[in-house]
Amino acid sequence: MSIAKWIEAAALVASGALAISPVWAEDVFPQHPVKVIVQTAAGSSIDVAARIVAASLSRRWGQQVVVINQPGAGGAIAAKSLASANPDGETLLFAASSIFIALPELQKAQAASIDAFVPIAFVGEQPMAMAITAGHDAKTFGQALQAIKATPGGYNCAVSTRGGLSHLSGEALKAAANVDMTFINYLGTSQALTDVISGRVPIVVDSLSAFIGPSVGGQIRILAVGSAQRLKNMPDVPAMSETLPGFEATAWVALVAPPGTPPALAAKISKDVEAVLDDNAVVARLDELGTYVKRMSSGELTAFIKDQRAKWAPVVQKFGVP
Repeated sequence: MSIAKWIEAAALVASGALAISPVWAEDVFPQHPVKVIVQTAAGSSIDVAARIVAASLSRRWGQQVVVINQPGAGGAIAAKSLASANPDGETLLFAASSIFIALPELQKAQAASIDAFVPIAFVGEQPMAMAITAGHDAKTFGQALQAIKATPGGYNCAVSTRGGLSHLSGEALKAAANVDMTFINYLGTSQALTDVISGRVPIVVDSLSAFIGPSVGGQIRILAVGSAQRLKNMPDVPAMSETLPGFEATAWVALVAPPGTPPALAAKISKDVEAVLDDNAVVARLDELGTYVKRMSSGELTAFIKDQRAKWAPVVQKFGVP
């Protein structure tokens, strides 16, 4: 064979390989360890939920699924990492709702890349909640609101991540209850809880999942949850809507892939994540942590994100801090 013919044949083989390699890669995915980026520090409710899902995916895939914590800037750092990752399925983001709700409003330069993230699977809801230091006289949500109203200048309230959903939920609650609260922002929930447990700050608004451990230990008292109604596994804790009709504040977590991820590969990963979330042991463990699994197709997830952004946009624009 002449050199020219050999080059022509090699080019045809190469073009054929390129044409079929994406399908082949999806069929055997993953061939390497998979990274799951988390926008919060290790030990947070989002981080713990991500590790539960990652461990199950590791067993299913026969490849290590590694959780990478990239906290800071209200999720902007984690979102930027996903936006620049290769769309090969080997880098995913375990995204909290704030990345889709607050970040596009507060970090306009990142809005386009966030909109281009490829939905993989809705993992679950994480209702927001209000908790109070254990030694406080207020025993109920209503009593706490009355105490805040009766205090000149109101109460200090701990929230994590200025401009994040805990802060925005606190602002929405403040407006709905017509009380005066000054929000003290912390780098993370654990730091906020430290000051509430010690009594330096009387109340905290954050994800319910972060409160379960300290509540069981008697260090704080959960007053109310932001879910539409009482939770089945916490029937004694009232919903905020019982005192403030119509009020609801619920965070959520979802798995997304980088922009440009092939639809067939995204569908394959989505199917595997759904199988993990069908595992009763995984669901029970997430329930214990205050993350309530809810099934949703990728199409439904796309519509859900759009609806959530519209719902929270007025709050973000009024109270969010870029």
